[in-house]
Amino acid sequence: MIHNFFEFKYHKIVKSYIENETDYHFIEQLGVGSYGIAYLIEESKSQKKYVLKRMKLKHRNNKKLRHKFQQEITMLKEMGLPRVPSVISHGELYDTPFYIMDYIDGQTFEQAIFRTGKSFSVEQSLNITKELLEIVVDFHKKGIVHRDLRIPNILLKEDALHIIDFGLAAYIKENVDLEKIDNPKKLENHISDLYFIGHFLLFLLYSNFTPSERKERSWQEELQLPPEVENYIERLLLIRPAFSSAEEALAALSVESAEKGPCQNNIW
Repeated sequence: MIHNFFEFKYHKIVKSYIENETDYHFIEQLGVGSYGIAYLIEESKSQKKYVLKRMKLKHRNNKKLRHKFQQEITMLKEMGLPRVPSVISHGELYDTPFYIMDYIDGQTFEQAIFRTGKSFSVEQSLNITKELLEIVVDFHKKGIVHRDLRIPNILLKEDALHIIDFGLAAYIKENVDLEKIDNPKKLENHISDLYFIGHFLLFLLYSNFTPSERKERSWQEELQLPPEVENYIERLLLIRPAFSSAEEALAALSVESAEKGPCQNNIW
C-alpha cells in the first residue's frame, strides 16, 4: 500500500518533469509492468510520439534490478533493428533510471484477438510465425534472447510485426542441458524464445476455434491440425526433440518459390 502511495507521488514528479523540463508533452500512462512503468509522450515541435519508460520507485535501490534495467537500454542500442524500438535518450530522475524510445503505434495480438475478435487461419498463423521467427533470428544473431514473446509484446503495424518490452531479455548462453530444464521460459537461450513462439502460435490457431463440447481436451485433440503442423508445435514446446536454433525452426517454415512448389519437407 505504501509503495502505491509513493509511486503515485513519483508519477506526478515524472509528469511535471516531462512537461516543464523536456521538449515533450505528457499524454498518458501506457502500462505498468513488474519492474517499470511506461508513459506515452509527444515531442512538442514534431508532434511525434515516443515512450518514456522508468523504473518503479520501489526497485531503484535494488542493484540487480538497476543493472537489468540498464541492460535493457544497452540491448536496445546494440540491436539497432527496424522491428524494435530505438532508444532516443536515457537518464535518471531523483536517482530513478528512465529512457525514451520510439513509440510503435500498432495493435498487439492480444488486442486483435480479445478486443476486436480477429481470427487467423492455419495458413495465416504460420505466415505470421514465420515473420516472427525472422525477427527473432536477428535477435539471436546479436546474442540476445527476448524471453517474453507473448501476445501483448508482439504488434502489427502497417502489415509488419514489431516486438516490444525487452525487460526480461538476456544475453544468450549457449551451453544448456536440456535434461535439466525446469522452466523453459526462463532459459537464457534460444529455447526460451521458441517455447514462447509455440504458445504464441497456439493463440493464433485458437482464435479460429469454437468449442463443440464442454469437456476440456488437449490442443492436439481440439485443433485437429495437420500432422506436420502438430509435430512442429510440439518441437517448439519441447514435447518432441527441440529445434537446435531459431534458424532451424525458421527453415522448417520456409517455402519454395511458386514455380518449384512447396518443399516436401516443410509444413506447408
